[in-house]
Amino acid sequence: MDEKEIIKERFKSAVSSAARAISEDFNLEVRFGKVTNSSKNSLNLPEIENINDTQEFTNLRAFADSEALKIKYTDKKIYSENEPKGTNAKILYGIAEKIRCEKIGAENLKGVKNNLIQCYQDKFKKKDIDPSENDAEI
Repeated sequence: MDEKEIIKERFKSAVSSAARAISEDFNLEVRFGKVTNSSKNSLNLPEIENINDTQEFTNLRAFADSEALKIKYTDKKIYSENEPKGTNAKILYGIAEKIRCEKIGAENLKGVKNNLIQCYQDKFKKKDIDPSENDAEI
């Protein structure tokens, strides 16, 4: 295994461990790449494409953190009982739940907060949006 693969595997291991710790589900199966698993106890994350791109690492960490927070803070029974009927309403409901979980996690975990902020700043930059001009908090 070459040095780049070793770095990639160590990063995957760190992200997997962090996701398990954040979600408080130490049996959580974390997978990377296009292989999807819809089992209750799994988290599917994108593959790391460019190990030289630190922003890609940050974005993956933020995505893993966000997904782990949803696992930790979403009560599936309550979520299902309150899920609206329409397609657009379901999408907005899902986004609101994601934001709710990220907000709770950011208040409790400084590293998660930093990952999320850096990821959203990158998204704003790619879309040429200045978040300081926005009244909404991240």
